[in-house]
Amino acid sequence: MLFYLPFYLPLFAFLLDFSGQNPYNNTAMIQKLISTLIISTFLFIPFAASAKNLFAGLVQRQLDNGLTVLLLRDTAKPIVSVQIWVKAGVWNETPETNGLSHFVEHMLFKGTSTRPVNAIQQAVESKGGMINGATSKDFTYYYINVPGTYWDNALTILADMVQNASFDAKELAKERLVVLEEIQRQNDEPSSFLWNKFNETIFKQLPYRMTTLGTVDNLKSFTREMMQKYYQANYQPATMTVIISGDFPQDKALSRIKELFPQAKTAPPVIKQSPPVTVESAEDPFPVKSEVPFQVNLVYHLIGFLGPTIESQDQYALDVLATMLGVGRSSRLNQSLREDQQLVFNISANFLSQKANGIFIINAIYQPNRIPEATNAIMGEIRRFSLAEVSDAELVKAKRMLKASFILDNQTYADQANTLGYYATVTTVEPALKYMNEIENVSQGDISRVAKKYLGQNYTSILLTPGVAQSK
Repeated sequence: MLFYLPFYLPLFAFLLDFSGQNPYNNTAMIQKLISTLIISTFLFIPFAASAKNLFAGLVQRQLDNGLTVLLLRDTAKPIVSVQIWVKAGVWNETPETNGLSHFVEHMLFKGTSTRPVNAIQQAVESKGGMINGATSKDFTYYYINVPGTYWDNALTILADMVQNASFDAKELAKERLVVLEEIQRQNDEPSSFLWNKFNETIFKQLPYRMTTLGTVDNLKSFTREMMQKYYQANYQPATMTVIISGDFPQDKALSRIKELFPQAKTAPPVIKQSPPVTVESAEDPFPVKSEVPFQVNLVYHLIGFLGPTIESQDQYALDVLATMLGVGRSSRLNQSLREDQQLVFNISANFLSQKANGIFIINAIYQPNRIPEATNAIMGEIRRFSLAEVSDAELVKAKRMLKASFILDNQTYADQANTLGYYATVTTVEPALKYMNEIENVSQGDISRVAKKYLGQNYTSILLTPGVAQSK
């Protein structure tokens, strides 16, 4: 699905790490419930014009050094979001270097060759802005939201961070302790632990099976030299996208970007190429099931299916199917399992798009004595999509909900930059621009087809059940 940051960033929830968070924690569930309530008020409001104007006037450039530039000017509010997205995440790591992308992200806030420790934060906050970053499976990104007057300051700071980080030895030692604490918190939090266990199980070979934070042993082994080498290899103009959204002068911004990311005098123009993406096989006809004892009172249950890559047209039909299945109180899972049978306390469905295999996910929380009933009921609702076409009314409602959600999740300049940056980094920016039309074009036949193609018996089911937590 779209990157709703925690960004599609619409469910960018994704799978980003700001502080070890993931899309299945309690806060995310509450936010999702609020979003659903808001979306329901939009179901019968025409919003085609609003959607059409979301990215109107977008300027796209690729510089000779390979840097992608996306500029979206809007003077309605005197603020700006400046972001830099990097193709550096878990996908770039090995089991021995897992966690390096996230650790590097932390260190970029700790000074550059010209900005000492704490200078970056102070410089941003002195202008009334905020700065942060996040690491995920496919990318790392950094942003500054600031009054529009200071767009150049924000751009200059971020450009310095992604090109001239100092990796101060004393700060590295301090930050290592911070990340180690994040790992411990993640391992102690049931929904985070479940999410990591699920990915480790459903992916057999792809880097997606590893966590964003990495392992304790890895974090202890990373040296300053290792981090600098990784940084120099992966933080290159050809692997970056600069996005500015809001009130700023477009022409001046483009010129300034060229100054801050110069082409080496002897280097030829960089031509970006997209090599074929390796995917996992989903042909195993048997489900993989696992129950893990944990210090919980209720069952935390994830069921998931391997899906297509983000470049597949099938992603749109899976977004619609997930909406019908488990988004909102009127969805099939909520109506059947939560309202009618009272089998679960919470249940939802989502399709998460990724560069390689996406994953179709059902997330449920319920009483320990309801495991067989709940599991059978969930699978029964999924099978219904393969057995009969959905009604016109249900299809129209799901499309309206998705489009309303897309609009709501792109209301601010930061939201718009998030969406553009996500797609430009994981694939190209085009899916963001055509998402509304692609959703509208999904047919009843498409829903049945993708259900049969992806939602078969080759699912992964991971449950956290009350008991003594296993050693982590």
